[in-house]
This record gives sequence, structure tokens and C-alpha cells, in this order.
Amino acid sequence: MNTKPSATLRFLESHEVFTLEEFLAAVDPTVSERTRYDNLQNAVARDLAYRVKRGVYASNLGVFRDRVPNVHLVAAKVAPDTVVSHHSALEAHGVAHTPSRTVYYTSAHRVRDFEVRGYRFSRVAPPHVSDPGATLDEYVTRLRVGDAMVPVTDKERTLVDCLRVVGLAGGLEELLRSLGGFTSMSAARTKRYLTMLGSPTLNARVGWTLDLFAERWRVDMETLEEMRTSLGRGTYRLLPEAADREFISRWRLYVPADMPFDEWARG
Repeated sequence: MNTKPSATLRFLESHEVFTLEEFLAAVDPTVSERTRYDNLQNAVARDLAYRVKRGVYASNLGVFRDRVPNVHLVAAKVAPDTVVSHHSALEAHGVAHTPSRTVYYTSAHRVRDFEVRGYRFSRVAPPHVSDPGATLDEYVTRLRVGDAMVPVTDKERTLVDCLRVVGLAGGLEELLRSLGGFTSMSAARTKRYLTMLGSPTLNARVGWTLDLFAERWRVDMETLEEMRTSLGRGTYRLLPEAADREFISRWRLYVPADMPFDEWARG
């Protein structure tokens, strides 16, 4: 006995991206799981849906026909702990200076890069947390992207994560121009996240950036000063590969020389 074809079609008409588990749980529970799975595969064979990656599918029916799926929603379905991050988080927050065809997401699950209709999906491992009692979940928010609500790193974590690996933010100019789209940033919340990561280099990079945006973001200068005084005696680099550098003594930080940082920060 097959499940009614209309049950599968109705699901595909209303679900742009979905996991196999979501499909099996939602479609006609009066028939066997095997029958429901076979009907999904039949829909794939008829080009009414397609497999994004193992266990994740996208509809190719109705309003979803022949269009690029919501790429942030695709990323959100890859693993149970997925969080849209880095440059893709800047896009989800609506501040990215330029769009990208690489979608970054953070997950503890090892997933190979894959492509969907011209977009590359790249997994980033979560940062190491020095405090075993701390959790990264506190720094995840849910944002509406298109018609879907997706988990995204909040703006403070996005700031720190992007400065941790600037290349995943599209480069320094792209990052600073994008950050200029934020109207506020909590220095206290940023400091708490930095404390979890326990990286003096990140502390210096983020402190310098908060200084750069201090007026725009109305940064709490007392918190910023606490960050500065917590630095060790070492010196740090904003971009490890930069050849020509200048030293910002306040943050003991080497930054690329002769760069229009203030102009970039204006967006």
C-alpha cells in the first residue's frame, strides 16, 4: 500500500529544505516508513525534489521550482548543532558588504564541503572553549532569513569568530565594511565570549576593532579598558601574513601598514 501521492506533494509544496527525518515524521504516518521513503525517492526520480546531501533534501515543486534554495536554511539542516557563522552570519544579520557564494556554518560534526546550485557549503569546527563549564549556545540567536528562522551566531560572537579567522569573513576590508552595518555591539558580552576562548591574540584584535567602532557602537570604555589591561606582555598580529606592519601600542597589536581602516569602518 502506497501513501497517498498528494501527502508527499503537499509536503514538498510547503517545505523548501528538509531532512529525511522531518519528512518521515510529517508525511502520512498511517503507512510504513519504507513506503514514505520510497515515495520521496520517487519524487526525486520525477525531479520534484533533489538530494542536497545525505539526509537533506530540497523541494523542486511549486514556488520552489528551479530556484536556488534558501542557502542559510540548507546550512541549518546539515547537522543538529549547525549554526550559520562567519561571513554567512554577516549576511544573515543583513550587514555583509558583498554577497558570497560560499556558505559557512559551524558544527562539531565532520561534514565534507558540498555544492548546491552554484553555492559551496563549508563547515567550520567550533572554537575551543577554555572553560569546561561554558557553552557556546549562549551566543546563538535565531534570525529570519527569507521565509525561514535559522540559528546564527549573534553579533558579538560573529565579530570575534570573524577576527579569529579573517579569511572566513572575506578578508579584512570586507569584514570592517560589513561591521560598519551594525549599529551597536555589547563590549561586556564580547568580553565574556573572549574569556571563554582564552586567547590573548583575539583579545587584542577585538579590542582594537572595538576602539575603531567605539563611537558608532557606543562602546563601554570601562569594559574596553579592562580588556586592554588584561593583555599579557606579548605582541600580537591582526593578520599573521601581513609583511608591512605598524604597531598599535595600546593593544600591543601589529596591523597592516597604510590601510584606510577608518574609511572601511564607515561601510
